[in-house]
Amino acid sequence: MTSSIEEKEISTVLQSFPSLQMDEDKRREIASHIRRERELLIQMKRRKKYAKVIGGLAASFAVLFIAYQWMPSEVTPSAPSAQQTNTEESQKAQAAETTSQADMVLTLDSQIQEYVEEAIHKTGKAYQPENMTVIVTDPNTGEILGMGNLKRPNDQVPHIVRAIPDPVVAFPIVTLAAAIEEGKYHDNETYKSGTYEITPDQFIKDNNNGAGWGQITYLEGIQRSSHIAFAKLSEQIPNDSLQQYFERFGFGAKTGTEQLNEQSGKIPNMNTPYEIAMAAYGLAGSASAVQQVAAVGAIANGGELMTPHGTKEDRNHIDIGRRVISEETAKQVREILESVVKTAPGSSREFSIKGHAVAGRTGIAEKRDQQGKVIEGKYTYSFIGFAPSDDPKLLVYIAVDNPNTDLWVRLWGKEIVAPPFKEIMENSLQYLQQR
Repeated sequence: MTSSIEEKEISTVLQSFPSLQMDEDKRREIASHIRRERELLIQMKRRKKYAKVIGGLAASFAVLFIAYQWMPSEVTPSAPSAQQTNTEESQKAQAAETTSQADMVLTLDSQIQEYVEEAIHKTGKAYQPENMTVIVTDPNTGEILGMGNLKRPNDQVPHIVRAIPDPVVAFPIVTLAAAIEEGKYHDNETYKSGTYEITPDQFIKDNNNGAGWGQITYLEGIQRSSHIAFAKLSEQIPNDSLQQYFERFGFGAKTGTEQLNEQSGKIPNMNTPYEIAMAAYGLAGSASAVQQVAAVGAIANGGELMTPHGTKEDRNHIDIGRRVISEETAKQVREILESVVKTAPGSSREFSIKGHAVAGRTGIAEKRDQQGKVIEGKYTYSFIGFAPSDDPKLLVYIAVDNPNTDLWVRLWGKEIVAPPFKEIMENSLQYLQQR
């Protein structure tokens, strides 16, 4: 086995980049490489720049490890052939590529990563969920500052890029943004909550088993996470426009993140009013965690869709996004999502943080089997939020998969997801302020 120091370095990176798989022999090889380069790395003239980007010497060894994985394998030297002597240009190009790889640095911040791992450990110990996924990003750049999973996947598809059914956190936010962008949403307009027959014999029920809250405003409906509010908004959005907004926000296509085996997910069929209503609330289709982070990040940063990334080239790197909605629409959505956490009827008040305005929303989705059928009594609880809401510095996504807990807690799930979110967000914001 490798020594504890090198093993810790390797394990940290493997948890953050699940697509990097290796056996024990490979681990020993990497550990040996780290030991050989330890002194050289400390003496590197650019070590301060590495430390600034990812937060410390330990993370610098992670950079070395990632770079080592991406560089071409070493080969045994041999006498040059005639062909080799005539490939000077090719060698120069390869040298330039190697230099570029050496300039590749992680966006991960070691301190924020520590907060993520601690929150995952506490939640795992308390609830023994089947899995837990956390991503922390800078929504203004798309940089991934921390990420982790409770368990590693068995099929080589990292959890953050695995398409999960029923993206009930992000899809409703896109629906709201689409309605505002199209001029179809008004805070004080009212509707009847409870149970809504959208087409003959097809009903949409609010999340309190269809009881509803009487005649309420759309703002209160959004704050209460009313299914009918989103269903009625979807009816007002012009034909095919909602699907186009989902596509515009990156759903149904790969984000382009560095994670291997990324799945594109699926925008659901939207051929009938009922199908459109279900999609509007996220109870159809599939999306990965990183897609949802990118989509909500566009709300947080003022309307630009960024590519989530965990590495970047140190030289001349510029983060460029693609505008998907207007700044004014993004601002209004942020204010509404802030009210979801802050205001009395809000469904996510447990996620508020003292001294910082938080914007976000919760999601509860029944788990499905490989055939798409609902698994009775099993749920995934999620929350996505950013802060400060008027000038977001961090976005945190958390999903806890089928925790082992009492029925009354499972019915709501906020008691499970709120503590790790608050711990990560509060500690990370304080750390950024003091850095």
